[in-house]
Amino acid sequence: MNHIKYSLVALLGWGLWAIGTKLISRNLNVVSMTFWISFWSFGFLSVFLIFRKNLMFNNYTFYALPVGLVSLIAILAFYQALKTGPATVVLPLTNLYVILPVLFGFIVLKEAITAQRIIGIILAIVATLLLSL
Repeated sequence: MNHIKYSLVALLGWGLWAIGTKLISRNLNVVSMTFWISFWSFGFLSVFLIFRKNLMFNNYTFYALPVGLVSLIAILAFYQALKTGPATVVLPLTNLYVILPVLFGFIVLKEAITAQRIIGIILAIVATLLLSL
C-alpha cells in the first residue's frame, strides 16, 4: 500500500503547488514563474540527490528529453491558463489529464477495463464540468 501513501503525498503537494502558482501568477509573468519554480525545484532535487546518491544514467535517460519538452509546454500553458483564468475552472479542467494515461493503460498496456473504471472516468468528466461552470 506504499503507492497509496505516496499518491496522497503527491495529491497534497500538487494541491499546494496549484494554490501557490495561482498566488504567484498575480505578480510574475508566465516565463518568470516557470523559471523560478523550476529553479527552486531543481535546487531542492540537487540537495535530495546529494543525500540519496541514486541518480541513474543509461540509454533511457535520453527518452526523458521529449518528455521534458512536452512537460515544459504543458507547464507554460497551465501557468498561462491559471494567470488568465479562474483557478476553479483551470484546475479541474487540466486535471482531466489523468484520462490520457488511463486510456493508454487500457489500450496499449492491456490493463483491465472494468465497469468501475469506466464509471470513474465518466464521473471525473462530469465532476470537472460541474466544477467548471
